[in-house]
Amino acid sequence: MAVTILGAPAQPLVIHEWGTFTSFQDEAGRSLGGINSDDEPVPSFCHDLDALLIAHSGEVPPVLYKGVASCLPEVTMRLETPVLYFHVPGGVTCPLTATVRVGFRGGWLTQFYPEAETDGYARAGGLTERTFGTLTWNSLTIGVDGKGPETTERVWTAPRNVQAASVSTANGESEKFLFYRGVGHLPCPLQLKRSADGVMLEGRSQIGPCISDRQPMSVRHLWLASFREDGACAFRSLAPVTLDGRTPSPEQAALFTVPARFARDDYSSAKLSQLRTQMRLALQEEGLFPDEAEALLNTWELSYFKSTGLRLFFMVPKAWTDSYLPLDVSVPCDIKRAMVGRLELVTPEQRALLQELAQGPVPTKSWARYELRGDRTALRGAMPQAYRDLGRFRNALLLDEYQTRPTPALGAFIRLNGLQGHRL
Repeated sequence: MAVTILGAPAQPLVIHEWGTFTSFQDEAGRSLGGINSDDEPVPSFCHDLDALLIAHSGEVPPVLYKGVASCLPEVTMRLETPVLYFHVPGGVTCPLTATVRVGFRGGWLTQFYPEAETDGYARAGGLTERTFGTLTWNSLTIGVDGKGPETTERVWTAPRNVQAASVSTANGESEKFLFYRGVGHLPCPLQLKRSADGVMLEGRSQIGPCISDRQPMSVRHLWLASFREDGACAFRSLAPVTLDGRTPSPEQAALFTVPARFARDDYSSAKLSQLRTQMRLALQEEGLFPDEAEALLNTWELSYFKSTGLRLFFMVPKAWTDSYLPLDVSVPCDIKRAMVGRLELVTPEQRALLQELAQGPVPTKSWARYELRGDRTALRGAMPQAYRDLGRFRNALLLDEYQTRPTPALGAFIRLNGLQGHRL
């Protein structure tokens, strides 16, 4: 890459990054697609690779956005809000200039700020494990006095609460960090399978095709956590594991076996505080500064800690991140990357809700019209409680259920309310 480097520091530039890889698996450990909904949208000033790829704001996405399914079946992973912070070495005169490039193997980088050059997206080719999307911030100025756009959105203000150098692009856009996110067609590094009687969960390695050398990778921190509607949490800290294979097989030994359920006495608000503390310390162990670790947890407080469900958190091995998310900077730098894996698991409670919808009366009226009119009060009154209680990825779960166990009630429910992400 040919770049102009001005004021390159004698000491390496320090760059810290955090973000989340989110996947959704059923009881057999199968990744569910169609998870490209967006219930925590970023501010409108962010740039879109294609604004039609993500379903924005609300439970009910339209059927298609100019031919792109809003619950795109190929999307099996979400890359959620990585941010890059820049720390200038002491004694170095600012500003500095550098070019930063990030790629996503098996994915599209769909939203970003400040503005960047994009490559690797072709709708005709679709999203596959061979897709490679990139973003490039050319001649980025580091250590300026720029001020970011005004916003009150928590997903944007929380990352700002960090002591880091501001960055600015040639078109005058400034912020305290580089932001990007995307969607991908790739497996989660870990696969969780529920036992036949539903009592235990087995964890297996699933590192994927992009890891060419098959070198073992250590996952040093894992937490299985359950969250209730009343805000109480229960969790188990799991022992470190080593990922040592590409594809799980029946004869492969499980990395761990853990109870799939928690007792009533395991839940409390104090457990939530304990989980946050353990995750904060793990993020710092990965190289983040304390305020950066806190910023990550505050940014994703709603989806991490306040959304009901069962999920596995783990610190993604840096080798896995570097392979799927290669990062290149044009000046000498010391890079720390702390990425959280977030694996959402289908629960028996969700299966019961799906059964309620599938076996219910065939609907004849649509309630999605209230969404289009922006009437949230009427929408919540008309929307079935069972559908709301399915959680964040309700549409992906509903569409998968219809594909495997179709019923007239589910089919009518999907068509009347414009939920078709898959072909029915």
